[in-house]
Amino acid sequence: MIHSLWSVIVPTYQREQVLCDTIAYLLDLSYPHYELIVVDQTPLHEPETEQFLQQISLRIRYIRIQQVGMCHARNVGLEAAKGDYLLYVDDDIIPPKDLIELHMRNLMKPRIGAATGGIYIEQKKLPPQPKACMLLPHGRLYQHWAHEITSGLTDSLAGGNMSMARQLAIDVGLFDEGYIGRANWEETDISLRIQRHGYQLAYDPAAAVVHLGHPTGGSRASQDVDDGRYFYESHYNNAYFFAKNLQQRYLPWLLKRELGWILIKQGILQRHPERTIPSLQGLWHGYWAGLRKRSEFKEKPLLKQGQDEHRNG
Repeated sequence: MIHSLWSVIVPTYQREQVLCDTIAYLLDLSYPHYELIVVDQTPLHEPETEQFLQQISLRIRYIRIQQVGMCHARNVGLEAAKGDYLLYVDDDIIPPKDLIELHMRNLMKPRIGAATGGIYIEQKKLPPQPKACMLLPHGRLYQHWAHEITSGLTDSLAGGNMSMARQLAIDVGLFDEGYIGRANWEETDISLRIQRHGYQLAYDPAAAVVHLGHPTGGSRASQDVDDGRYFYESHYNNAYFFAKNLQQRYLPWLLKRELGWILIKQGILQRHPERTIPSLQGLWHGYWAGLRKRSEFKEKPLLKQGQDEHRNG
């Protein structure tokens, strides 16, 4: 692995200067054997961005696609990758120079199939937590990226900073393009499938990237253009993940969470009743799409077994 070729993949959408800055940082990583693949879903960039991309065209592999979707972009990057190992990062980050080496040292550990370094949302860390990301059997996801976490195992990768062997990603079925829009839950979905293949997920705080959280572009672009569509996609993915992966006896919990958010928080407290119908439609459509996907692949909800496996690792 020490001399292996790595493929650093950056899916991007509607980002300008921050994308250029991120690429510049990634071109300065210290590991000597890697390629940088940019999968761009942006129809038309600003002239300054186009000029920058032209200037560095010989130093990156630039792929422009028309279909917008995080999972599709991830799979396009994977199919184009020449490396034995993949490192996925967001298009608005500042990485440590030794990011690849940090991921590599975790993937070299026994039974580790994928690794994440998490995301610095703010420089000041919150009180310690036992695990970077914890997924409960009923689907509640606790993410502690802004907290102090020691190295260890995690239940889910952080989509903006995760690594795995290319062949493993293929073996578990690639990224599920059934997730739509900003594709919330897609990284947790592939995390579960990696664990079901008998592997564990490593978390290393030293491998964290600074997430700039740029106020424009990315998934925010769809919200700005069509607020109803954005919330349809979000609740669709929530229900899709649940129906595909989790035990149906927890359905009342899902409905309580989702309907409380849609009807009370959005509709009453936040005074956005126009979001109610799209959100409910997304919830309904996503749930049935998830059940169809579950039936198609005959996947069993092995969440509890997966958690037991890495507690016993």
